[in-house]
Amino acid sequence: MNALVLLTLISLASNGETLPAAQPTAPAEPAQACARWPAKGLGEGPASLGYAEADMSTGRRVCPRTEVGLGARFGAIIDTPDFYGAVSVNGLVYGSYALRPTTELFATLEAVNFNYAVNAVLTSTQLTLGHMTVGATQVLAQGERFATGVSARLLLPTSFEIPGARLMGFELGATGSWRPLEFLEVHGYLGGDLSGAIGRAAGLPRGGATLIAGVQWSAFKWGALVLDVSGRLGPLSYLAPTLAFRFAIGKVGIELAATRPLVGTDRHTVIGGLRVNYRFD
Repeated sequence: MNALVLLTLISLASNGETLPAAQPTAPAEPAQACARWPAKGLGEGPASLGYAEADMSTGRRVCPRTEVGLGARFGAIIDTPDFYGAVSVNGLVYGSYALRPTTELFATLEAVNFNYAVNAVLTSTQLTLGHMTVGATQVLAQGERFATGVSARLLLPTSFEIPGARLMGFELGATGSWRPLEFLEVHGYLGGDLSGAIGRAAGLPRGGATLIAGVQWSAFKWGALVLDVSGRLGPLSYLAPTLAFRFAIGKVGIELAATRPLVGTDRHTVIGGLRVNYRFD
């Protein structure tokens, strides 16, 4: 066999031919931003806590993922000068599906909506099915450390909270994420929304714009701290900081969050929330 190889090389050399040179191997492309999760279950993007129905005006992460989850949201209004107080509790079911690496479908349902209100004269208690939203996010551009996209959601008329009417709405926004360091994510969201009621009651048209800016510091692969600042202009307005703690146990993610408006027309004293999700991809 060695003699045959030697004769072949001599033949090629005598005919002025040379063996093809080995081609250099191209370096592997760096992973895109949406493929660089700190941990499978750890959340990203703005904290999932807001002042509107279901997940309206809470912003949205830019990168798709497939997950299901349960959550609870607690809100309280304590207005002593006006002799008014209110407590609301929502039981949430939510999920998302990564249709493609750059496309996500998502939904949130207030499966249980409890409200208690009291003033100087009256007391009211209400237990109903709450609001539901469905939406989609599309990544438009991404690199090794950034990703940007658009997000849209519909508010469906599922709630019985307003007697004789069903609330509907639409929200459209731009979302982005930048990771200057492996353990630091900077995120933002800018969106506008419009809602109104259909039925026998008044239409209650309402619109506004929401801006969210925040950071997530992933001190460990299993834990992160989120600090967001949310601002809204419209009939319902506020400027509010949000603090959230995120944890991951394998593919299970946990988020504890709280927010309070500092200025604006929103009357909440505090809103808190808990979310637990399981990620499939």
